[in-house]
Amino acid sequence: MEDGESRVEVFPAGNKKQYIHKDLQETENMRKTFPHSICILLILFFSGCSVLKIERPPESYDEIKVQLPVSYLSIPFEADLKKMERLVNQQFGGLIYADTSFDDNDNDNLMVKAWKMADIKLSIEGNQVFYQVPLSVWIKKKFVIGAFGIGVSDTREVTGSVILKFRTRITIQNDWSISAITFSDGYEWVTTPMLQLVGGISIPLPFISDLLLEANQKDINTQIDKAFQSSFDLKSYFTPIWNTIQVPIKLSDEYPLWVKITPMEISTVPLQGSSNMISYTIGIKAYTELFYGDEPAYKVNKNLPDLKITSRLDNDFNISLGLDVPFIHINEIANKQMVGFQYRQGKNLIEVKEVFLFGSGGKIVVALNIAGTIKGTIYLSGKPYYDRETSSLRVKELDFDIRTKNVLIRSASWIFHQNLLQTLEQQLSFPIGDQLQSARTQLQSYLDGNKKVQYFGISGTIDKPEIGDILITRQSVKAMIIFIGKIRITLDTE
Repeated sequence: MEDGESRVEVFPAGNKKQYIHKDLQETENMRKTFPHSICILLILFFSGCSVLKIERPPESYDEIKVQLPVSYLSIPFEADLKKMERLVNQQFGGLIYADTSFDDNDNDNLMVKAWKMADIKLSIEGNQVFYQVPLSVWIKKKFVIGAFGIGVSDTREVTGSVILKFRTRITIQNDWSISAITFSDGYEWVTTPMLQLVGGISIPLPFISDLLLEANQKDINTQIDKAFQSSFDLKSYFTPIWNTIQVPIKLSDEYPLWVKITPMEISTVPLQGSSNMISYTIGIKAYTELFYGDEPAYKVNKNLPDLKITSRLDNDFNISLGLDVPFIHINEIANKQMVGFQYRQGKNLIEVKEVFLFGSGGKIVVALNIAGTIKGTIYLSGKPYYDRETSSLRVKELDFDIRTKNVLIRSASWIFHQNLLQTLEQQLSFPIGDQLQSARTQLQSYLDGNKKVQYFGISGTIDKPEIGDILITRQSVKAMIIFIGKIRITLDTE
């Protein structure tokens, strides 16, 4: 007996042959119909649930080159002209000129002494300082009268008072030094010295003023230059500010938000003065960034660059914040939003079982593991962007990856209905509004407090943020946020 027929049956007596024949007949019928039934079941199974085998797009990330916005930080300086006036007066005191010989200066038969009789007064207009040097003058003149080869000499002494006038043009040099060039600006006699000769003849001596101007200009120029160098030692004054400003600043003890300033160049405009004050502004061109978490890495460049002299300084302030949304967080949110999502097109139905997002060629790839009419993993890709209305990162221009599209065209073209892509775009949303608002609040709070940072104070206002580039890294999607505002940095003189 063949396989399938070897079983023990108990038949009633007298009918054994009849039962055996009937059993063999049924077994033969089953043998004929079994393969046909299996084929029908397999056809029904595969026509109801097609298993997809689609190549996964390559995961790739371009080297990130963040274009940071440039900021211009202006630091105004002021110098009290009265302070310099005191310094100049300390340099000049008592006798400032003495010619005690009749024989010098080509035997001019003249002796002259001059004393400062009152404080030197300074005033300023633009980048020029005007000052007056009040002097009391003593003059002794020798006269030689000759007749018939006999010389008779006589001397006369006179006094007077004169105000010598000077102006100094002050300029800042690229090497941070101060150039002070002094010019004569004339004189004014308060009392003119008059020589009284025999017979009541008086001879004025106004030329003495020219002598005093010529003799004192070089010395006065030197002293004025010293006074300005002492008051405007810009390089030593600014170096600690340059070094300090490069150290990251923590905005709050309770919140891990840091400001990092990376200066690139320094500029200034010509000195200006009015109302006894000399003012000038140092402008710093820099990259400014906000960071969450630990103190960002930094390196202080202690080499103070040369000054760039310009006619105007920009005051645009832009500070960038790179808000990271890690892929771990993105995938967690995406699965909460999408797992269980069903899409029906006519008699066809798919259900999302799992979602996974990653980067490929500057785009976001959305991998959907699905079951239903078709089963497997399909891949879509799109561009990340910031949606202002929802304060979230979203995906736009979502479309099937070319590898997925090539397979679905042959097996499930019904899935290309546009409603599916639109629905997926609406579902994929990753909020960053809370982080954004928190960063802005902390930054504005810091500026409102006019916080002191060693050598200077920082204050200002922050406007609404602008959205820069959206970058895809291996670990996260990074949104570059740019806060635009006005920043004022003042010297901490306390």
